[in-house]
Amino acid sequence: GESGRSEKKDPPLFLAERSREEEEEVEMTISCVALFAQEARGNKYIALKDYRREVTAKEVQRFVDEVLSGRRDGPKSTSQVSPVVHHDGVSYVWKRASGKSNVLAVAATRWDANVLAMQETLHQLLDLLKMFCPGGNIVSNALSLPTNSALKADALREKPALVLSILEEVADFGYPQVTQAESLCDLVLDTPSLEGKTVNTLDALLRRRKKDAAEDSSAGAATLGVTGAVPWRKHGIVYKKNEVYLDAIERVSALVGADGSLISGRVNGSIQMKVYLSGMPECKIGLNDKFMMEAESGFQQATSTALEGRPTSVAQKACRSQVALDYIKFHQAVKLQHYESDHQVHFVPPDGEFELLSYTVSDTKNFTLPFTVTSWYKSLGRTRGELNVKIRADFPSSLVAFQVITWIPLPKSTVKVNMQATGGKTKSKYVDLAKNQTHWKLSELRGGKEHKFKAIIETMAGTQLSGSSPTKDWEKAVPPIKLTFQVPMFTSTGLRIRFLKVHEKSGYQPVKWVRYLTCAGDDYEVRVSH
Repeated sequence: GESGRSEKKDPPLFLAERSREEEEEVEMTISCVALFAQEARGNKYIALKDYRREVTAKEVQRFVDEVLSGRRDGPKSTSQVSPVVHHDGVSYVWKRASGKSNVLAVAATRWDANVLAMQETLHQLLDLLKMFCPGGNIVSNALSLPTNSALKADALREKPALVLSILEEVADFGYPQVTQAESLCDLVLDTPSLEGKTVNTLDALLRRRKKDAAEDSSAGAATLGVTGAVPWRKHGIVYKKNEVYLDAIERVSALVGADGSLISGRVNGSIQMKVYLSGMPECKIGLNDKFMMEAESGFQQATSTALEGRPTSVAQKACRSQVALDYIKFHQAVKLQHYESDHQVHFVPPDGEFELLSYTVSDTKNFTLPFTVTSWYKSLGRTRGELNVKIRADFPSSLVAFQVITWIPLPKSTVKVNMQATGGKTKSKYVDLAKNQTHWKLSELRGGKEHKFKAIIETMAGTQLSGSSPTKDWEKAVPPIKLTFQVPMFTSTGLRIRFLKVHEKSGYQPVKWVRYLTCAGDDYEVRVSH
């Protein structure tokens, strides 16, 4: 009886470990990626790449129709749909391209995948499509297209082969592989004839590079650039003149009270770089962030008198000794282990233009506003009112702000506006009755200076018998004024670049430029007292 009995034996230990490793690897993969266009009649299919044959195109289309288009739960905007949705046994991660784009990217998987990695992959994919498919011919149209234009579905439909090629190279069997434009240019785009031209952010790949460097590259150079330790930078890059441009840009958003006090606000900053360096250089940057200042007590004395790549010392004088940053996001080229040990940013830079890091400061105690703006309104009768604005530049007199524009609201019943100011332009053509606003423009405003503005607003007489009128209602709750500006060589947080070093085995000395810029964010508003 025992001879006929079959016993179930456990698999060997090494086979069990191997199966677990394979299962863990599969769980991190993407089954397929699809692109859709948001149109009036629904989301229309553009392209799909199936990496693992686990999720069909019909399942993805059903998800888009029922969930994103709202056929199952009723019409609703995509902003009301979670970025991660589990539908009919499949997990979907979707993302819409930034700006006024009508392109949706959807990734699907049947495994317990890393959704944050999938979101980042879709983000990189949409940026690549925006770069490679700007609309029209890549030579003629892209030369004049601004880099901040939105990705359009028509541009993708015009280049189906290029779109599918990008989807093919971005992931290999579902694993994110190539998300760098430098590597993709060798794999999907033939660009030798475009050398010396500026094609959006492909500028660095085509700008002032010696032809012999491209001719001498071997057939396996593209593969080496993708699979090497530094996939974001190719080997054999040669420039006639080696240069590094570093821009520290801060965008200030604030809500200011009528007395000029800061009620709430935040600063979104970034360090943008343009690198035109030969070979495989290693860069090191020192910042005056809070963590660095706490870790290195003697750092300021050692480096404050020897800042490399600094065009002027004005920016240093306008900044604080340390900066507290709430959130920092680094480029993948940054070696985080070095930043954790010595609090310096070490990296091998990509070729051309890229964002080295971005940060956010939300505590109003950790940044200062470049201007003090106060505003008040008083009624001069049934059909007349007076609105006053006073602005003072709160930065050193050696600095100058440019394009300081104050946007002033007007009642809907306005018929005439008389403007006066101690400086700047107050032309009658600035009055826009259709948008119920006017503006006061200061082309330049030196630090420490103060200017005043006054507008006499004339409105139509109310015809309502109830005693209230639109003008009276407007006077009870005057909308805030808005401010736009640009202040070079100034940072609201006090961030500054303490040093910028470049080391390459050939020993060349590049030209280094460091610039600072503070500008208004999307919502810089000042309340009006009345």
